[in-house]
Parts: sequence; C-alpha cells; structure tokens
Amino acid sequence: MWKLTLHQMRASAGRLVAAGIAIMLGTAFVAASLLATATMERTTYNSVSSAYADADLVVVDTGGGRSDADLAEIRGLDGVGAVHSMAMLGAEVSAENRSEFVTLGSAAPSPSLEAADLAEGQVPTAAGQVALTGAVAERLQVGLGDEITSSVEYWSEDPEAADGGTSQSETATLEVVGLLNEPDAFLFNRASALLQADQLSELLALAWEGEPAHYEMSLALADGADLETVRADVDGLFGDSVQVRTVQEQAELTTAQLTGNEQIMTVLLLAFATVALAVAALVITNTFQVLIAQRTRTLALLRCVGAAKAQVRRSVLLEAAILGLIASVAGIALGSAIVAVGLTVLANLNLEVPIDAELVITPSVVLAPLLTGLGVTMLAALVPARMATRVAPLAALRPLEGGATRSAGRVRAVLTGLLLVGGFGLLGAAVLIVRTVESESDSTVLIALAIGLLGGIVSLVGLLVGSVFVVPRLIRLVGRLAERSVAGKIAIANSVRNPKRTASTASALLIGVALVTMMSTGAMSARETLTSELDSRFPVDLSVATPDSLSDVQTSAVGEVPGVTDSVLLAQTEVDATDSSGQTSWLTVAAVSEGDLTDVLRDAAAAQPAAGTLVVPGEMAGWQGIDDGQELTLTRGDGDSDGNTSVTVTAQVTTLDGMVALLDPATLAELGEVPAASMMWARVADDANERDVVRTVQSTLTDLSETVDGLQAPEISGAAVERAGYAQVVDTLLAVVVGLLGVSVVIALVGVANTLSLSVIERRRESAMLRALGLTKAQLRGMLAVEGVLIAGAGAVIGAVAGLVYGWAGSSVLLGSLADVPFQVPWRDLALVAGVALVAGLLASVLPARSAVRTSPVAALGVD
Repeated sequence: MWKLTLHQMRASAGRLVAAGIAIMLGTAFVAASLLATATMERTTYNSVSSAYADADLVVVDTGGGRSDADLAEIRGLDGVGAVHSMAMLGAEVSAENRSEFVTLGSAAPSPSLEAADLAEGQVPTAAGQVALTGAVAERLQVGLGDEITSSVEYWSEDPEAADGGTSQSETATLEVVGLLNEPDAFLFNRASALLQADQLSELLALAWEGEPAHYEMSLALADGADLETVRADVDGLFGDSVQVRTVQEQAELTTAQLTGNEQIMTVLLLAFATVALAVAALVITNTFQVLIAQRTRTLALLRCVGAAKAQVRRSVLLEAAILGLIASVAGIALGSAIVAVGLTVLANLNLEVPIDAELVITPSVVLAPLLTGLGVTMLAALVPARMATRVAPLAALRPLEGGATRSAGRVRAVLTGLLLVGGFGLLGAAVLIVRTVESESDSTVLIALAIGLLGGIVSLVGLLVGSVFVVPRLIRLVGRLAERSVAGKIAIANSVRNPKRTASTASALLIGVALVTMMSTGAMSARETLTSELDSRFPVDLSVATPDSLSDVQTSAVGEVPGVTDSVLLAQTEVDATDSSGQTSWLTVAAVSEGDLTDVLRDAAAAQPAAGTLVVPGEMAGWQGIDDGQELTLTRGDGDSDGNTSVTVTAQVTTLDGMVALLDPATLAELGEVPAASMMWARVADDANERDVVRTVQSTLTDLSETVDGLQAPEISGAAVERAGYAQVVDTLLAVVVGLLGVSVVIALVGVANTLSLSVIERRRESAMLRALGLTKAQLRGMLAVEGVLIAGAGAVIGAVAGLVYGWAGSSVLLGSLADVPFQVPWRDLALVAGVALVAGLLASVLPARSAVRTSPVAALGVD
C-alpha cells in the first residue's frame, strides 16, 4: 500500500497542493507567532539588561529611598567591588546663548557598571566634567573641550520669606569630556548628560532638601567574591525594604512586566492561528472527500482484489500524514521567512527601537507548528478515511451519482438551539458583570473574560452545528436574484442539494469573516473607548513650562511650529491647602491667564474648573490624601494673617494625569497678585506626527535661546507621544486583521473550490445531460460561478453578523470597566470583507468549471 499511496499522491498532486497550502498557512501563523514572541522577549531583555552593563546584582529600594550613608554601608561589605546609583535629576544646561532642559545622571565608578555608550572622549571622572549625548551636544553646538553651564532649581526654606522659602539655583561650569551615543534602551528614561557621581549626589541633596534618595543601584562583585553571600549580606542590611536580584532576575522580571502587551499580542496571534487551522481542517476534509470521490472505482477494485478495509483506511491516513508533514515543514519555513523579512525591514527603519534581526529559534518554535499541522491534517482525514471503506466494492463500481442527502435531524436542531442560547447568554452575562459589578480589580475582568470566552466558543460551535439549517435557507433567499435564468435556478438547487457539505464549505468563510469582522469591530470600539479615556486622562497634548515665566518670543515660537494648532497660557503658584481637620498640604495650582481651555484640551470637561472648584489630578489626590468633594482652604504666603488671603474651594478629583491642580482665573486672583504665565499648553493637530512636533518644539526653543538673552530653558512634556503610542497599537492590530483576512480568504477559496469540484464529479452525468439538452459552456460556467458566489456569500453574511456581536462583546468585557463601549459598525471593512468573499467564491469556480466544460457530453454520459 505504500507504493500505491505514493502513486495516488502523485496522480492527485494538484488537489493535494491546494490542501497543503491551507495547512501551510495555518502552521506558518503558529511559527510566526512563536518566533515573533521569542524575538520580542529577547529584544526587551537585551534592552533591559543593557542598563546594568556587566553588574552582578541590582538593589531596588521599595521604600523611601537609600541615603548616601546607606550606599557607603553597601560599599563597605566584604565582596563588594563597586556600587553605582542610577538616580537622575532634571537641570537646565546652556552654552553661550543656547540652552535646554536635560536629565542628569552619574558616571559609574567602575567600567563594569558603566552602561553609557561612549562615542568620543571619556566619561566624567572628576567634578566639573560632563558627557553629553550627541543630540544634546548638536543642539547646544558644543564639542569635546567646550564648556557649558548647568543650573539646578531647588527650594530653600526661609521663615522670613513671604512664601516660607525661596527658589534658588545651583549653577556649575562643566567641561565636555565625552560624547555619548543615543541610548538604545527605549524602555527607560536614560540620562542625556552624565556628571561625576559625587557632584550629582550633591545636587540631589539640594533637590531633596538635604539628603539624596537612591532607589535603584547596580553592584559589581570583587574578584573571588561569592554572589549569594554578598546578596545575603546586602539583604541583611535593610531587610524587606530592598529587593536584591541578579541582573538576569531583574531583567526577566522587568521584561515580564514590559512585555505584557506582547504576550497579549502573542495570544491573539495564536488565536488567529487556531482559527486558520480550524478553517484548514474543514478544507482538508473537503479535499479528501473530493479525492475519495474521484477514486471510488479504484478503491472498489482494490477491495475486489483482496485489499482489506483497514488497508484502505491506512492508505488514506498515510496520505494525510505525508501531506501534513510536508505542509507543516513548509509552513515553518514560511513563518520563519516572514518574521525574518519583517525584522530586517524594521531594523533598517528609524524606529528608535532596538531591533535584532536574528531569529530566536527554540524547540517549541519547530515542534509546536509541526505537531499541530500534522495532527490537524490527520484528524481532518479521519472522516474521509472512514468514507473510503463504507461503500461496498460492487456498489462502488457502478456509476457515481450524487443525490440529495437527508436533511438535518431534530437532535441537531435542539443542540443548535441550546448552544446558541447558552453561548450568547454567557456573552451577555460577561458584559453585565463588567458593567454592573462595582469593582475595578483584575480578578473581576478575568472572570468576565473567562465567561465571555466560553460563551464565544459555545456560540460559535452552535453556529457551525446550526449552519446546516441556516446556510441553505439563506442561499434560497439570496438566490432569488439569480432565479431569472435557467443556470441560476439549477445553481440554487445544486447549492442546497447537499446541505451538510455546503454548510461545511460556507463555515470555512464564516469563521474567517467572523474573526476579521470581530477584530475590526473590536478595534474600532476599542479605539473610540481608549480615545475617550485618554482624552479625559491626558487632555494636554504638549506642555511647555519654566520655573518663573515664559517669554512672549517662546510662546510665539511654539505656536508657529507646524502641527501646533491652539495654545493657552497658565499662571501657576504654590499654595497651602488645609482641610477641615487642620491637615495642610502643599500644592501647585494653575489657572488660565490667556486663551481658552476648550480650544486646547482634548476633553475640556475633565479639566475645566468652575468657580470655587479645585480640579485635582487623581495621582496628586492620592499623594496628598485629598478626597472628591472635600472642602479645602487655600492660602498663599507663610500663613500669617497680614497680607494673606484665603479662599475655600471644593476639590474635584478627576482622572487627569500630572501634579498640577487647576483653578479658575477669578479664584486664583482672590489669593493675591496673579503671577506671570509660566506654563503653556498646546494642542497638536490630529493628522500631525506627534513625535516630530515635540522634537521640532525642542529644537526651536533651543535655537531661540541663542538669539534672545535671558530665556529660561523650558521643560517639555505632554501626552501627545503617549497617545500616539496607543494609537499605534490599535493600528498594528488592524494591520494584523488585514493580514488575517488575506490568509482566511486564501484558505476558504481552496475550500469552496474543493466543494465545487466534488459537485462537478458527482453531477458529471447530470451536467452532460444538460449540455446535451442545449446548455452552453458559458451557461455551465455561469451556473458554477453562481453556486460558488452563493456559498461564499452565505458564509460571509453569517460571519459578519457573528463578528459584529463578538467584537462589541469582547471590547465591552475588556474595556467596560474604563468607560461605556460604543457599538461601532466598521462599514468600510464590512464592504471589503463582503467583496473579497464574493470574489473568492467566483474565483473558486474557475477550475471546477474548466474541468466541467472540457469533458464532452457523450464521454460523460458513458460508464467508465
């Protein structure tokens, strides 16, 4: 039977290639998903671990930070070679008339701990030296040997001062001794300027009002020291207030936290792969049914000459195993090639993200797709293998005639109803749980997600089981448009002649279309929900602020940057906020001094303060212990009654981000003289590149400092770039959907073509009779084309409706705790899906029609 199996495979190579393509695409999805995950994890791990250079241990403080004395204790332990604090501080740096705001860090005391990538010169080894990134040096127009001035603002308490203290600045002249390459660890806020460690520690002490706080430190062991011994010694110094980990442990922990989105994407891709393989299984089943139908007489002859049922069955399964093995290996190669090409393209793009173009091939990357593809192919071939032995040899030698099959039974109808009611009921329950349960915990969302996922699976099974009832009826309904012609009437009758096979074929497109529609609907609903949430949480696209005041030339320059549409100026000051219990908090408050917030804010309602109301960001309220609706008395000054005015306001805690509370201008004026505007909020155009706009603003202000004397270097922040990142995630998801559409269509096209081919084989004599009665070749082609379009259209309609429900329900479960999820219908995507599905049905009829018209009526009417 081995030689016979190989001979049959060679004779049926065309159809096996079609089925092989289906399984190859499915396994390629699995391989690409696993490869992409492994590569993303390695990229993130390398990026994280690079921050610690060649350190042996990482010490992370979980309390209020470690002091210089604590660092000295660690350095004094036996086995400790060097300790490096990774603390950073904001400062203004200037060269001649150019200035900008940078993040200061410190050079490591040991080369093994130095993570900075030096391009030229050296890292600072003494006070008065600095190393700058190339971008900062270029904007300041300085090089090695040039001098710059740094200025760090800090608060100095002074009981005699009006505000209880004064704002001071510590300036220093620094020689540029090194130029650094831009840090490639995109996941971290790396310092853009390095000082000698002791000099930075002195500045930190000023900023922290006396004692610097170190929250993360890298540690190198002395020669011959035992890592676990040193680890235990460091841990014993501070107990539970610090965590001591190896670099590998810290990098793996951070990678696990940072790649949460990638893991979600991996699960999503593997879900796509599962669906693709399920569709491929339907196609493979249909393909082997076609092959068995073509070989009915051959198999009957084999049985007549002594072949046992088991031998015939094993021959079919062996054919499936060989096909599955070859197609799976090809799928692994295809998936690897796709990921390799994608990584190469990404590595050559200026994405500011470290991309390693080398593939990470693990045993699971090879074994999982191989075993999955082989297993799916074998399972899909079980039913055709059984069919090959069910017909008696003598009966199989008679001419093959396809007749109408028995209609679906009552048990199937009852089962369909139970599955659909139960599945969609579970989906509805999941949505209600998220919307009604007063809890924002992850456990509630996970429970609802599990219930919703179960409901989706159960209802989808119900749709597939019940498709035998719906598809024929839908074909008859839609087919009325084609009833005017004889060929159309025959096509409709043929389409519903074998309801189970027609439903099975339509199910291939049903699953693909449902998934595409679900993801498109979900992505659109998620985009609307996330946009609304981001608008309320991060209403400010771009913020430009200075310690004292912004000049007119600075605000005008920012307003003229391409992409900046509207702006507003705000005055800010510090106040004491006292609650009813007498507890006082120190707050930074701001109010509009020029412009209209409604023109700038993404969600004006989230940040528009009414008279007598203090809008407090949620993070600020948490730090200061302020509750929503709480009455606060605001006072400017040192608290004495002379010359100070108090105002009582009601706190309105919002989802705003940041540490600046908002007052209306009239209330701020009641507290005394309104200071000069020191902060500018600007809105970025929706069609602008947010990252480019921020860079242009930074460069513009740096260039401006050269031509105008006395300007303070502003700090630039805002949510525009972060918002763009969220939008990019959604856009990536939609891009994956487009790719999935292509794969689903290709697989489903093979399935429709196989079904039509089987229909042609079964109706060979019938088609010949019609040809003999006057049916032309063109009419025969048209009949098969209508049949293919009707089958594809029925699957697309059911899939689209199901996908809309699944997409909205999934988005509601995932995002319902954040806000109400609107029901969004992606009309454009629906039209695209419908068009592609109909074209696929039309194309699938080409080869079967060609086969049907090539056989002469006389030959087809004869008995082979």
